Amino acid sequence: MTAPYKYKSEPWSKICVQEDWSIAALDFLGGRRGITGEFQYSTLGIHILTGIIATASKMTTVDFANKYLFEPLTIAPRNIYVAPDAEAHKAFTVGKIPKGKIWFSDDKGVGAAGYGLCLSADEMSKIGLLCLKKGVFNNKRIVSEKWLEESTIVRLHCGRKFRDMKYGYLWWIIDENAGSYAAIGNSGNVIYINPQKELVIAVSGYFKPTVFDRIDFIKGQIEEKLKF
Repeated sequence: MTAPYKYKSEPWSKICVQEDWSIAALDFLGGRRGITGEFQYSTLGIHILTGIIATASKMTTVDFANKYLFEPLTIAPRNIYVAPDAEAHKAFTVGKIPKGKIWFSDDKGVGAAGYGLCLSADEMSKIGLLCLKKGVFNNKRIVSEKWLEESTIVRLHCGRKFRDMKYGYLWWIIDENAGSYAAIGNSGNVIYINPQKELVIAVSGYFKPTVFDRIDFIKGQIEEKLKF
């Protein structure tokens, strides 16, 4: 989230007509800003990461996640969904019709990393429980405990636009002292983990850009009313 890009708003409409979205995302790096260490939220940058996973594993991102994450978490496998045109892409993003067990992907089966993975709140909560238990689910090690620790350390301070929150490796750090953190997506989709209270809360919703009040709701209306 600190790489420089030569655009004012993320050009997903241009990316999604390319055969390889990872290469297309790399092509947008650079411009007059040059190298920067400033926070700039960008799902294009995350898509470069998912392209790296696909190349290193020699598997589509969707197949990799199905085998090494979803199956151990007893989450049904996701199917690759490729939008046939820009209109279908927009309908996928903002439409309210349930989409089923799919993952929005490019023609190569590399799942979009910044959005497009369709999960229920129950399925999201299993990912939260995995994190709460430091990478273990049903007594089986799935993710490195060291990686989870490293990914939830504060790396960036994000400024007023993002409510002065802090950021780790793809996690928003909610309370550094309490150790709470969350995945927060458009539509108000949230996976919230509070290790201190041994609490996981998952919220799913329809598309609504830049939603952060779900954390206020979780902390004020759910967390504070639970007895620990």
